[in-house]
Amino acid sequence: MVVDADGTAYIGDYSSGGGVSVLPPGADKPSRTLTTGYGAAGMALSADGTLYVERWDFAKQQETMGVIPKGSSGVTRTIALTRGAHLIAAAPDGTVFVPNPDLGTVSVIPPGADAPAREIVVGGNPREVAVAKDGIAYVTNQNDGTVSVIPAGASSVSRTIQVSSTPGRTSDPHGIAVGPDGTVYVTNITANDVAVIKPGDATVAYRVAVPGGPKEVVVGPDGTVYVLYMANGLSVIRPGGTSVSLGLPTGQDPGHLALEPDGSVLVTNTTAKSVTVFASQVLHAPQPPQSNVQGTRLQVEEPGPPAQAPSDNAGDGFWASIPVVLGAVVAAVLMGAAAMVLTARRSNRSRAHEVLGISTRTGGEAGRTPHPLGSRAGLRVATNDKMSR
Repeated sequence: MVVDADGTAYIGDYSSGGGVSVLPPGADKPSRTLTTGYGAAGMALSADGTLYVERWDFAKQQETMGVIPKGSSGVTRTIALTRGAHLIAAAPDGTVFVPNPDLGTVSVIPPGADAPAREIVVGGNPREVAVAKDGIAYVTNQNDGTVSVIPAGASSVSRTIQVSSTPGRTSDPHGIAVGPDGTVYVTNITANDVAVIKPGDATVAYRVAVPGGPKEVVVGPDGTVYVLYMANGLSVIRPGGTSVSLGLPTGQDPGHLALEPDGSVLVTNTTAKSVTVFASQVLHAPQPPQSNVQGTRLQVEEPGPPAQAPSDNAGDGFWASIPVVLGAVVAAVLMGAAAMVLTARRSNRSRAHEVLGISTRTGGEAGRTPHPLGSRAGLRVATNDKMSR
């Protein structure tokens, strides 16, 4: 899942048919589905709106990257990748970095190229790449417990930073993000912390404890850090903070997260096949809201999906014309905001998807004083099976 500058979210489908749902800002369902032909395993957006989709061809057992220019209905060209490539990243100039876990390398694909221009040796089992505004790429090496630093335009690593607390041992660094000031944040899954690296430094400045197996991280424009952890939750670290200030529950088996321009955070829930939307008001509240929410359900007839461009291996599509059940939520939350989950499941007998419900996720610390009743209108999207990207 990625979000562009205007708040449009792109949510990948990892099933064999693939596809990317396009969710406009504030919408309660996708406006269209981009065809990818194969399962979408990882995505990246360049500054010009080009969408790069790492795809897995189940039949041929082949990794490829599809390129979807802004405004296109699907993949217009394909780039062959090394088997095992997964969580790709794009630099501001459109250069794409592809970590190759099996090879211990990162492939670098210049803008407009049809193949990688160079392969850069990094550490063992590179997992994710984050690219700073100045084009410097940071790569987490999960087996080594390190981060490799690749300067813009370089063909080799300039330095390696130990992010596990014990040299020579790994804490399984996985997610990585660069803040607006160049500070780098790395999630260490087994150490239950986030390592913080100041711009230009070669060592960790400090660590923030995040229980539950922190695995993914994003940073807001104000420096707020959002950490997704494996024990089904989202932690918030205020700018410059050395501890978690807020914890909120997600759905089961959270996959990835992305930040919207309005400050909301989107989280994909793999098991529930849903997306959770955490409103900015909840995330930035001086006191976390209380979770005591019930929703009602009503029947709504949804129209069929818009026409899609043909594809030789197009999948089922995310939405079809069957009755859909939506939830109307009134929640006890701060400032009338809520984090909402809209759950979808695929019918075994048809291509349709039936939305099964919506609930509010607010969370917070025990012992806080409840806040006045409020409500938030509007629903967000549920995607289909294996929707974890």
